[in-house]
Amino acid sequence: MSQHTLNLFKRSPAVQKAPSVTELKKSIRALAAPTSNGVTASATVQEEMAKLVLLLEKQNKEKKLTKTQMLDGNWRLLYTTNGGSSAGKLGPFVGVVDQDINLADGKYVNYVRLGGAIVEGALTASWDNLNDKTWRVKFEGIVLKVLGIPLVKKPLDATGIWRFTYVDADFRILYAQGGKNTVKENIYILAK
Repeated sequence: MSQHTLNLFKRSPAVQKAPSVTELKKSIRALAAPTSNGVTASATVQEEMAKLVLLLEKQNKEKKLTKTQMLDGNWRLLYTTNGGSSAGKLGPFVGVVDQDINLADGKYVNYVRLGGAIVEGALTASWDNLNDKTWRVKFEGIVLKVLGIPLVKKPLDATGIWRFTYVDADFRILYAQGGKNTVKENIYILAK
């Protein structure tokens, strides 16, 4: 366990207070930072992350996770248990993953960027709101650009299920199931 996480769990018995949201988010960020979006996370790091996430999810105050205006805007992927392109992995490289959500239009674009914007993949999607915690995501298309020049443009016809468990003004946790991985849910932790 990281030192910061150990400190969260080593509170004296007299202090029976759970770690604060701020402390948990700080620990999650610190644990995720050296893992290349989770791609290089060890089993130990994955277990530690799962514990921290569970503690944070218990402190979720938002009831309508899929409808809140807090979802609007740009989100950066901090960590996922998905080891593929959703984690920003393109071949042997791992890029930065950003997601722009536009609630008014019911659309989002998921960007994977390598070398700044030398190579950029953009996945477009929309969603159906199934309930206060779940979206059915409809993947519509992907564009691959090199130096701003589109090289590949491909329509998609795939769906996935996103189950939201935590949302606040600058942090979001969801579990996604779909695509080639229809059995296991992968966790995604994003921040503004």
